[in-house]
Amino acid sequence: MTLDEVLREARLVAPDLVVARAQEQVAHAEVAVAGVYPNPSASVGTSTQAAKLSGTLSIPLVVLGQRGAAIDAAKADEATVKLDTQVAWNDIRQAAVRAYITLWLAEGVADARRQSAAIEATLEQSVIQRVQVGSAPELDALRVHAEKLRADDDVLEATAQVTASGSELGRWMGIHDGGGLRAGGNVEAPDVAPTLPLLLARLDGNASVRREQSDARAADARVDRERALVRPSLGLDVGADLWDPTLLPPGATGTPPVNYRAALTFDIPLFNQRGGYIDREKAQGDVARARVQAARVQAAAELTAAYRTFEAATARQRTLVDAVVPASEAAAKATEEAYTLGRAQLVAVLDA
Repeated sequence: MTLDEVLREARLVAPDLVVARAQEQVAHAEVAVAGVYPNPSASVGTSTQAAKLSGTLSIPLVVLGQRGAAIDAAKADEATVKLDTQVAWNDIRQAAVRAYITLWLAEGVADARRQSAAIEATLEQSVIQRVQVGSAPELDALRVHAEKLRADDDVLEATAQVTASGSELGRWMGIHDGGGLRAGGNVEAPDVAPTLPLLLARLDGNASVRREQSDARAADARVDRERALVRPSLGLDVGADLWDPTLLPPGATGTPPVNYRAALTFDIPLFNQRGGYIDREKAQGDVARARVQAARVQAAAELTAAYRTFEAATARQRTLVDAVVPASEAAAKATEEAYTLGRAQLVAVLDA
């Protein structure tokens, strides 16, 4: 699989991301829960001296902003949960890329070990021929055979590492056994990265920083919700009394008139001003704002370390490609030719 295919699959089925998306659904449902309007209540009664049948309907009146504040707080929490999903995806993407590179590197090492084993086999045949004609001591044959056995063992170890790396990559793609996965192309790195100050200036776009900023806004929304809950809860009671003989004038007979009733009820925020709840949410907001600064510092430190690591790796790669590897190849070829002509020891050939 190519890296793009791996990331596309991980975005769809990575287990941690599936869990994060499920949390989003819960947070979305919480918005609907916050907007639930309380049910009215009804009561029916009778009496012996007054109305033979009376009924009352109590209708809650949430009209002083409590419901809207609760919905706003739930929406703010939902926004934070969505950013949690973005943070999770960033972590999964980074882990998947690292796992892919590890697999790609393991495959390259395995190929190099197989090439080395082939070189050792060819060298062994050459040394055996020299030993057979008396141009080299028997010790050279034993030594080169030992090196070939070591090279064969290195091939087995490298092959096992490829399987292990494939399994690690499969984990981020929801595959329980990814030992058969193989990298489908080379990993390309940019020659030059944007300047470090330019990258540092974009830290506020970091998902972890934005998540903490969203959490701070959610805490402020919860403060507004608690303040709204201090306002009185209103209720409208309407009712009717039927067949109430007390409503008839003295000495009158017949059906009594229907008595209609209405009342407005409200609670008095005398003993509970929700001060503790408000202070708690304010403290949560302070914590979230402190985490914003901590996330910025952590992101800046990680970015700087990653940037310097990239610079060092790029310089090392250029040195290896431009100088070290060509020189090593030339030295190995020259040493092998010198050994063939009897001008070098086998140890020098093996080292080269």
